[in-house]
Amino acid sequence: MKYGPTHLEIFLTRLAFFFCSRSVYKAFADRLPLTGGEKVLDFGCGMGTVAYYAAKRLHRGHLTCLDISERWLDACRRTLRKYGNVDYLLAGSPALAKEIYDVVYCHFVLHDITDDELERVIPALAGALRPGGVLAFREPLCDTDKVSLIKDLAERSGLFTRDNRITDIPMMGNALECLYIKK
Repeated sequence: MKYGPTHLEIFLTRLAFFFCSRSVYKAFADRLPLTGGEKVLDFGCGMGTVAYYAAKRLHRGHLTCLDISERWLDACRRTLRKYGNVDYLLAGSPALAKEIYDVVYCHFVLHDITDDELERVIPALAGALRPGGVLAFREPLCDTDKVSLIKDLAERSGLFTRDNRITDIPMMGNALECLYIKK
């Protein structure tokens, strides 16, 4: 079964983007370790809420937006229409090339993936990072078992904690932001 957002989900996401953009999405994008020339993957890009701000920071870099839904990718294309440094990838469980990204980020995505699928996704994301690359994610703290599993899988995939913090996200509650580095 393919996932696709309802029109209501897209509408509500657009509202959140309009009203909470700076405090939610830009705040996360601003904390990504970007200097402008990186090759970046937005895993589970949705309509491009974080990608909108990440693409602005990649003056000489490139952003790949990946999602399992063509409808979300279409919404993302509309959000990022003015950026020429972005491409779009429709994929479920990622079969990503090895060691091609400097940064991979996920914003409120990993908690929606089944535990079995996470066992494939996290190692694939880690494998797609170049040495010294960073995996960044923000996930809700309401499911501590899921967050613990994500962190454990990152470490078992050869990633090391660089930084983590708890943030209070408007209308979303507490979330954990983590940065992992590939040595």
